[in-house]
Amino acid sequence: MAYANFPYYQDFFKGNLIPNEAMFCVFAERASEWIDTVTFDRLQDKDLFNLHKIKIQKCTCALAEKFFKRNLAFVNGIPNSENLPKTSESIGAYSVSFANLYDYVQELSLTDEDFQKSLKSTALHYLGNTGLMFRGV
Repeated sequence: MAYANFPYYQDFFKGNLIPNEAMFCVFAERASEWIDTVTFDRLQDKDLFNLHKIKIQKCTCALAEKFFKRNLAFVNGIPNSENLPKTSESIGAYSVSFANLYDYVQELSLTDEDFQKSLKSTALHYLGNTGLMFRGV
């Protein structure tokens, strides 16, 4: 079971990258499984889960977005100038700017090793000071 749901993602995490609940559920489940791995299944203890619930939910949403972006890269291929996200748009003398292709590809962390590092960095950001990722006894 995922540690965060779509209403939490939209209303509290303020996420807007994942477009619908069905997609969010898939990626939140993958994120929750990954969190279980790096926390050594400590979240099965409901008291421990409740103690850090907000951080766990935020971490789940952030990781779900990373899994979603990675999936987009494999489904759509490397973005080109036609499908890059807009960074700015003007109305007077109409002008549109798109994300830098190199920066966007870097953000996607296309190699498995880089992707794992990105996931770990995100988990450390949210859960690093909770003790949940501590390898000792």
